[in-house]
Amino acid sequence: MIRVLIVEDSVTQREIFRRLLADDPELLVVAEARNGHEAIAQVQAHSPDVVLMDIHMPDMDGITATAEIMKLCPVPIVIASATLKKRDVDLAMKAYDAGAVSVIEKPEGAVLLHLKKMAPELRRELIAAAKAQVRRRNGSGGVGSARDDQPARQPVSHRSFAIRKVSLIGICASTGGPPVLQKIFSEIPKPFPIPILLVQHISRGFEDGFARWLTVSTGQSVNIAAGGQRITAGIWIAPSGRHITVSSPSRLELPRGNESEIHCPSGNPLFESLAKHLRGQAAGIQLTGMGDDGAQGLLSLKQAGGTTIIQSEASCMIWGMPKAAKQLGAAVHELDPEEIAKALTQAAQAAIANRPS
Repeated sequence: MIRVLIVEDSVTQREIFRRLLADDPELLVVAEARNGHEAIAQVQAHSPDVVLMDIHMPDMDGITATAEIMKLCPVPIVIASATLKKRDVDLAMKAYDAGAVSVIEKPEGAVLLHLKKMAPELRRELIAAAKAQVRRRNGSGGVGSARDDQPARQPVSHRSFAIRKVSLIGICASTGGPPVLQKIFSEIPKPFPIPILLVQHISRGFEDGFARWLTVSTGQSVNIAAGGQRITAGIWIAPSGRHITVSSPSRLELPRGNESEIHCPSGNPLFESLAKHLRGQAAGIQLTGMGDDGAQGLLSLKQAGGTTIIQSEASCMIWGMPKAAKQLGAAVHELDPEEIAKALTQAAQAAIANRPS
């Protein structure tokens, strides 16, 4: 059973969260807190498996509390953002810098009439976060030792390889993806000369804030894609409710998702479209996340002659998605984020060198 700590100053909101979680046999609310100070004390007292944390609270807000918890007693933290207003979404994105695992929109108001509809998404987010391998952070925001109840993993050795010329790169990430993407994009050339199409599983409505956060924190150009647009250099993510794919080597297509799909955007349509239209001219990268999204599509890309990379087990917050791709035989290379950045830098240098003079 996954032990949950709810941190929320509103009595009504805490009741909503309790009701949303009550029917899941995997989840047990073990404690509640009204502000960040109480949250730290309750984490130390109850050692929960996951924390559901509000942002706006008196005395100590959720971002400050997240940073303190990650320094003192690391535990996976899911941030609940009150609104989708720009200011609140930007604050929610800053929670990733503090060490949060994921961000969701807080259910409010008439949500009590729609518990059955909203509960599965919240439960999935908490269950995924609880499986994350979080690590202690030092005062400067860097990562220190592993969570006390998880064994420290050894860094993987460097595996250099000669990446072939590519004209398009697809990346798929889920839980734990934002800080890894931040690291990779910060270490590759700016501006990056090869277009990158990015699938990051994130709650609907947070795409704009996520793009702004990546742009500011990495120095790269990260934007929301438009259907039918010509593919140009930069990092492109799909708008809410759309997959991001290519309809030709030079055009984007954003097909609508359907209600039966767990993830939209999804890595499978992206990688499959790269396999169909670009074959050996494309590269696919599968990063940390729970489940198997992207694995089948990455296999299609490998079979079409594309370069395929998965994030190394040692560096993943959750190794589910890369593991699924590896088990299918979809991965050619298994690299840590630093090595992925080096491979992308090499590809960028080759692209620049091959430009017509």
